[in-house]
Amino acid sequence: MIQGVVVRDGRKPRRLGIYHHYTETGGEKMPSFPIAEGRRSQRVVLKRPASLVINLDRNQKKLPCLVLDSSKGGFRLRGTFHQRRGQAVELILDHEPFHSVRCRVVWLGKAGSEQEDEVGLEIF
Repeated sequence: MIQGVVVRDGRKPRRLGIYHHYTETGGEKMPSFPIAEGRRSQRVVLKRPASLVINLDRNQKKLPCLVLDSSKGGFRLRGTFHQRRGQAVELILDHEPFHSVRCRVVWLGKAGSEQEDEVGLEIF
């Protein structure tokens, strides 16, 4: 399970299971990677469309993105948006539009690298 992920969808807060979206949609579990040295938890490949909700000068903006993988503590996304480390955001998976996960940007892919246009999010 993704421990500590609280779903905010107008109902009583509840925790999401790591394969919650697969059992809800009847999909299959995706392959996971072994835990690399220095990582705290195992990653699970998702490659699911989603939206990143950010606040810009008190105006909410919803930006499309792709969730590449998830772990117990966060997500790795790909998209064309300009965030800054420490910025609070909400992630909404397209197949669960009434569920959001509050996160903080913890890393940004370096321009010109394989991680360009990627963002690392940590779950609050």
